Amino acid sequence: MSEFVRSRLFLIAGISILLIWLLDPLVDVFLLGEGTVYGQLVEPSTKELYFRSFLSLLIFLGTVLLRLVFMRYGQQHAELREQREMIQRVIDSEPECVKTVAADGALLDMNLAGLDIIEADSIEQVRHACVYDLIAEEDRAAYIAFNEQVFCGKSGIMEYDVIGLKGGRKRVETHAVPMLDEDGRVTAHLAVTRDITELLRSQKELTQFSVAVEQCASVVMITDDQARITYVNPRFTHVTGFSADEALGNTPRMLRSGKHPEEFYGQLWERVTTGGEWRGKMQNRRKSGELYWAMMVISPLKDETGKITQYLCTQEDVTSSHLLTEQLDHQARHCMLTGLINRYEFEQRLAQLLRKARQDNIQHAVFFLDIDQFKVVNDSCGHMAGDQLLRQIGALIQSRVRQGDVVSRLGGDEFAVLLEHCTALDAARIAEDLRSAVEESVFGWGENIFRVTVSIGVVNIDGQSPETAELMTFADTSCYLAKELGRNRIYLHQNNATSQRRQDEAMWVGRIHEGINGNRFCLYVQEIAGLQDQQTCHYEVLIRYRDEKGAIVPPGAFLPPAERFGLSPKLDRWVIRQVCEFLAGNSDRNLKLSINLSGLSIADDELLQYVRKTLASYGVDPKKLGFEITETAAISNLANAVQFIEAMNDIGCSFSLDDFGSGLSSFGYLKTLPVDYVKIDGIFVKDILDDQVDLAMVRSINDIGHLMGKRTIAEFVENQAIADLLKQVGVDYAQGYGISKPRPIETLATDPERLAASVEDVSSVY
Repeated sequence: MSEFVRSRLFLIAGISILLIWLLDPLVDVFLLGEGTVYGQLVEPSTKELYFRSFLSLLIFLGTVLLRLVFMRYGQQHAELREQREMIQRVIDSEPECVKTVAADGALLDMNLAGLDIIEADSIEQVRHACVYDLIAEEDRAAYIAFNEQVFCGKSGIMEYDVIGLKGGRKRVETHAVPMLDEDGRVTAHLAVTRDITELLRSQKELTQFSVAVEQCASVVMITDDQARITYVNPRFTHVTGFSADEALGNTPRMLRSGKHPEEFYGQLWERVTTGGEWRGKMQNRRKSGELYWAMMVISPLKDETGKITQYLCTQEDVTSSHLLTEQLDHQARHCMLTGLINRYEFEQRLAQLLRKARQDNIQHAVFFLDIDQFKVVNDSCGHMAGDQLLRQIGALIQSRVRQGDVVSRLGGDEFAVLLEHCTALDAARIAEDLRSAVEESVFGWGENIFRVTVSIGVVNIDGQSPETAELMTFADTSCYLAKELGRNRIYLHQNNATSQRRQDEAMWVGRIHEGINGNRFCLYVQEIAGLQDQQTCHYEVLIRYRDEKGAIVPPGAFLPPAERFGLSPKLDRWVIRQVCEFLAGNSDRNLKLSINLSGLSIADDELLQYVRKTLASYGVDPKKLGFEITETAAISNLANAVQFIEAMNDIGCSFSLDDFGSGLSSFGYLKTLPVDYVKIDGIFVKDILDDQVDLAMVRSINDIGHLMGKRTIAEFVENQAIADLLKQVGVDYAQGYGISKPRPIETLATDPERLAASVEDVSSVY
């Protein structure tokens, strides 16, 4: 029934009743012939009145009933429409795709989530389109079979790839059920489909992460916020020996070694519970009771509100590397031969003791011990014997000092002892006990028996003592003084002139090393001018030291310490290398340079090979290089000197005997030494104008030198008159401030015209 009829139902009923009251009289008059129209309308009979009233009432009641029916129908229709709209809103707001599909694959309906999956802007864009076209080709046949299965009345679940209208590809999972009509026939395929692309990616990442954690080479442990273990990986069992069942629900306390104080764990727990990360090395205990070292990282895990919910702990078993580090550290701080601490560690402990002395003003002491004549054992029995002697002396010293005293092997045959809380009197007593114990000991090697002694330097330490380096120098110097006074004795450090001189010399040891490594040394040259015809000049090389302020320090300050402490050979090698480098850079100049060698260098078996190698390396003509050695050094190492001089002559280098005449036994050895030049000691030269004895000495040395085929050089030529007299005597060369003052070697490269200067133009030298 139309809305128009429903809304005017009572009007229609009223018109119907009115028609009954009008038409019924007309029917009675015209069809039945009863009365008149007026009479029937105005004065109806009781029968007619009842009949008409009954019909009117019947129509009215029917209209009311019909109205009620219509109202109920409208209400139900409105409710149904509202439910449908609500269901549609629910479907549209559903985050997962809801769609209906026809048997041929036509899309009947789809919500907004589905439209988003297939990249459609509206349902009208895809309504009645074939969903098969939206399925990836490799999944299409399976989906068609799946749809046919649904229309056979079976529900099911399927995964497949959807290709969107814009080309996007997504993996979806659909759960489909058949839609039935009143007769039970399947009319559509209803499916709920969800996009599982991100889910699968997350699951893949989670799987990869899980596999990585499970197979991780490090221990992984997770606890709740109360430190109860909720997860351990297999590596945990491998490292600790505890199974996962034994660990879960327990706390990390099960791994405690008892080697760390409670404060250690308290600080760790305080850091992580306040949101910080803790990193460090910890010693733990395995189930077997064995201890191991672990490098650990403990991090708090927080939820989205920032509340700590879990703790993640990773640890790496670093026992092997820790033990190796300890071993390397031990080796770095100990002598491998004796097992005693080395110089570095000794200096560290001395520095600590010095700080305590300054804080508490308590007396301590330090000893330096040097084995007397150690070289005799090494040379006669070999290094293995020397090593055994060092071990024996080290063990003896260790056994004779107090418990807690520190014994060190500083290097070579030098030992040191650090005595804490030791007065000067006690230090002297302990030092004497050590000296006596060593003297009474016997060292045997094969059939050889040695009586060994030591020289000991003693330095007391108190609150006014100097820094560590100076204390070491004092002890070293005191030990050397004990040797100089006759060996097998004790020398107590004192602030007197002798100690100060030795200390100053000892200070040069470090400066000489620094000078060589830091190029603080520099070279000067002094001209040796020819006095006779056809004799060209050459130059003696002199060494100087440039201090921190740039001032030049003369050789008298550092050459004696270098000789005393055995550094002369190293210094001589530096000079040889620098001179060869200079000659190589000035190969076009007619230069000849002469280098002074120490007595220790003459005794160095490897120096000859070094000279040959250096000359070859720089491509220097050996004839441009000469060497000088003092008479006293040559006589004290006569055999080595002769062998070395002959070898130098063989390769083309010349040799001079310096300071000749000072040894007072000179002429007897002059025949033995195959030198090219004899340098007459300046002590005879400087006074020849006034002293006839000195003049006779110069004349004698010159004549004998010439008889032996050697050329002569006069030192300390201070003026022109001396040079003239020397020329008359027949001396070949002159050297001194009257000829030329020492100057930097670099000036030879910039002043080539002066290479042939002679005494006639000596005045022009200045």
